[in-house]
Amino acid sequence: MTNSGIKLVWAGWDGDPTIGFSGRASKRWAEHLPVGTRMLLYETTGRAKGSKAKGSKSIVGEVEVSGSFDDGVAIRADDEQHDAVLPVGVVQARADVSPVRLERVREILDDEKWPRRGESWRPLSEEEYQALLAEMRG
Repeated sequence: MTNSGIKLVWAGWDGDPTIGFSGRASKRWAEHLPVGTRMLLYETTGRAKGSKAKGSKSIVGEVEVSGSFDDGVAIRADDEQHDAVLPVGVVQARADVSPVRLERVREILDDEKWPRRGESWRPLSEEEYQALLAEMRG
């Protein structure tokens, strides 16, 4: 079974080498995000400071955790706006997937209220993960 989940990202994600978390979320999830964890990336309409990107409200890619939050400190960009970053490698790039829209994600998760305020990471069951991957492949 793959350790997997959905991670919310700001508008404009496209192959970034790190994924940002708040300080609180990084403490909460650090031990649950070992190297090899797969993250399906859900693009929100929120934007990084100075960005003009428009969010799609859909899953737009997949990454795999390649280090710890401690490792992220060493590669953190000077202008990073998150409290903590996790190193990742791209598994499925934005250009290579069919976006999975919010409504379909909610159907697969059987959760009409997802995403919830303050929740930036949601672990997935193997069944949910595989269903979302199938949607991404079109």
